[in-house]
Amino acid sequence: MRIILTCLLVILAANPVFSQKIKQLEQLLAAYDQADQFSGTVLVAEKGKIIFEKSYGYRNGPKKEKNTNNSLYRIFSTTKMFTATVILKLEEEGKLSINDKLSKYYPNFPKGDSITIANLLSHTSGIPNDTASENTVDEETFMKFIASKPLDFSPGKKWDYSNSGYYILGYIIRKVTGSGYEKVIENYILKPLQMNHTGFHFNMVTDENKAFGYEFLSPNNSNEALRFKTDHPFAAGAMYSTVEDLFKFNESFKTNTILKKETIEKMFTPYLNDHYGLGTDRLLKDGKNRIGHDGGGPGYRSRYYRILEDDICIIVISNSDLSHTDTIIPKIENILYNKPYNIPTPAKINSQQLKELEGVYSTGTTDFYVTVVDGQVLFREKGFPICSLFPITNTSFQLDDNFTFTFKPDESGKINSLAVKFRDGSVKTGTRKASNYLWGIIGNATPGGWDGKDTPLLVDPKNQNLYFLKNFHLKKGNLKFRLDNDWGYNLGLNNDGKTIALNAYDFPIAEEGQYDIVLDMSDPVKPQYSIKKTVL
Repeated sequence: MRIILTCLLVILAANPVFSQKIKQLEQLLAAYDQADQFSGTVLVAEKGKIIFEKSYGYRNGPKKEKNTNNSLYRIFSTTKMFTATVILKLEEEGKLSINDKLSKYYPNFPKGDSITIANLLSHTSGIPNDTASENTVDEETFMKFIASKPLDFSPGKKWDYSNSGYYILGYIIRKVTGSGYEKVIENYILKPLQMNHTGFHFNMVTDENKAFGYEFLSPNNSNEALRFKTDHPFAAGAMYSTVEDLFKFNESFKTNTILKKETIEKMFTPYLNDHYGLGTDRLLKDGKNRIGHDGGGPGYRSRYYRILEDDICIIVISNSDLSHTDTIIPKIENILYNKPYNIPTPAKINSQQLKELEGVYSTGTTDFYVTVVDGQVLFREKGFPICSLFPITNTSFQLDDNFTFTFKPDESGKINSLAVKFRDGSVKTGTRKASNYLWGIIGNATPGGWDGKDTPLLVDPKNQNLYFLKNFHLKKGNLKFRLDNDWGYNLGLNNDGKTIALNAYDFPIAEEGQYDIVLDMSDPVKPQYSIKKTVL
């Protein structure tokens, strides 16, 4: 009886703390949701028990269908943990060894006798990271392509992330088992763990819980991110899942359901004394080890890891490129460990004030691009991806407490400069130099080819958002729209062959001739285009 009373007292004493953490997590996520800065699902568990699970934003923007805890998301490179788990399971079964040389499976691969499966698992093979979709249409095409590339370094001597290595691991799984890679993942992991909402071929999924991936997503506007035409990137990142299915996967490493304890320890141990093990990322922070794997690709961000010492599992998956996932997760941790954290309060700023921030700001060595869409301030430094800024005041914004953006007016009150303070404490200040962007075309259908400079598009004097070329000569080939000679921001075709997306497929030019070309950026997140042969 005394033991029972003691247990009850412990439970009752813990409940207020437990409830407080949940309340703080709800407040944190609500702030980002209110500012349209997060779309996705969050799951937090302690010692095998889910203490927080909630969803935000839209799984289908145009239809305004909300995400739920059952939303299906692409998890991209988190797939690598599944690939690695199967490889290690096959080793347990005696069907391969992680010390096998690559030459055992591909006798003609250059230096294949010095590259091991362990090197592929740990990104220490030296095989370059090059998995462009046109080179990965099948095993023969990819292996011929990647074998022609020189190694980045001697195998086993350095670490460098390589999706290519995981493509090869997927092919090895097929060779060893005589079955399709996806089927092997299903039989070895998904079925035993009853991960019924995890799989491949996301484009073909018709489940109502499917969350589409967006490059921009707000209550009133959206543009779907690039959808790969094939199940790219294969064993390096082709899977989709839910937070609850990933939690089942997490728990399997505690119960040795798939792998033996000693195998899991080997999987989690850093290779070459680095941060990466055999298919898992390991981060040591504040004396505690975080084991898991991130994933990211067009429209989706996946963060999954477990803090080993305290058996805390954090899973955050988003279906928007602009979600503040990386900012939110450290704050979730701080809540769980009763550490200080800040919940920013989103400022209410009228649309006219926001529009005054738009433009190009030059530091002399780089440019800052600022665009406002549906109440969101989109920022990009030349050569880097776009991000959405959290509004603090009408002139102050942030990504987090240590990454801030301050717009400054001149004597007339017009916004004339932008100071960006980075996380390392450095500051770059840009002065407004233009109000419109410099768009051009690039590709082997254009005079400059793929390696040259953009052919500039002209700007319609009556509509500064309308760019064009009339009766312009194009060769047979392909092209893309590109901003100011910068591959950091280029536009191509999504896999429907109609709509525009960032870093997407080339626009095909079927035959040489004269063309009228139009790029309409009136809606900067959903551009329109026209490439038509000139009618004389």
